[in-house]
Amino acid sequence: MKKLFTQNLGYRLIALVLAVLLFAYVKTDHLTATRTSGGDSNQNNSALMSTKTTTITMPVDLDVNTSKYVVSGYRENVKVTLSGTSALVTTLTNTRNFKVYLDLQDYKAGKYTVKYKVTGLGKDIKYKIDPELAKISIARRRTKNFEIRYRYDTNMIKEGYTMGNVKSSTTEVQATGSATDIERISQVVADVNVPSNTTEDISARAVLQALDVNGNIVNVVLTPQSVNVTIPVTKVASKAKSSASTSSSSSSKSSSGESSSDASSATDESAQSDSNASTNSSAQTTSDSATSDSTSTSDASGNTDTQVN
Repeated sequence: MKKLFTQNLGYRLIALVLAVLLFAYVKTDHLTATRTSGGDSNQNNSALMSTKTTTITMPVDLDVNTSKYVVSGYRENVKVTLSGTSALVTTLTNTRNFKVYLDLQDYKAGKYTVKYKVTGLGKDIKYKIDPELAKISIARRRTKNFEIRYRYDTNMIKEGYTMGNVKSSTTEVQATGSATDIERISQVVADVNVPSNTTEDISARAVLQALDVNGNIVNVVLTPQSVNVTIPVTKVASKAKSSASTSSSSSSKSSSGESSSDASSATDESAQSDSNASTNSSAQTTSDSATSDSTSTSDASGNTDTQVN
């Protein structure tokens, strides 16, 4: 029995020492990992609780009766500076789940200076809006329909081609704005871009603009804001040239006919002149003959008087 415990005693002692060392290593590594994890956690918590300031751009909403009034003069976007804990500021920057607005429910038509307001921010967040105030104008709302006019350069198509009538997805546009601005509108135009030396039909999306009598843009809301436009481009038919040739031939024939007529007239006039001359000559000869006879007769009768015709 004693021999059983004393046999290979050296190996057993070595194994025991290795086991103790392995246990100590594992224990120490676990403690180190725990301490490191605790330190990182504390650092993360510290970072989340730290103060942060950031500036973002936010759109401005209007709290007004839009079916009755039109508001102008305010900025559509303002800058908002947020200050608070890093976690909250980061969340607001990413989600932007708050609103900047102008409270105009109690205002009537006129001009005012109003303060921008914010809703949706907690008490732990401080904010500043730039600018803080808006100078606005409130006017009665009016809507009117206008016929769309199309502007394009017909000289851009290739020679020998012609442009047909414009075809559009709609022929009228609805303009909404203050009564004053609606009265200023002279026309609503759609500018169509025509490529150089075009030989094919033109299809484009044209943006609509409301213009006054001087060609200045009037600030109103147009519905729709753009239209689809198609302009057919066709080659000029060759019949036009044939028709021109026929017309030229007819003109030549007409001129030839006139020349023949003139020549005929000249011949007739010549013949008439010769006839008149012959007649006059014959008449003169007869007259002379008659005179001679008369004189001769007068002489034969013994008259001493001489008759002079």
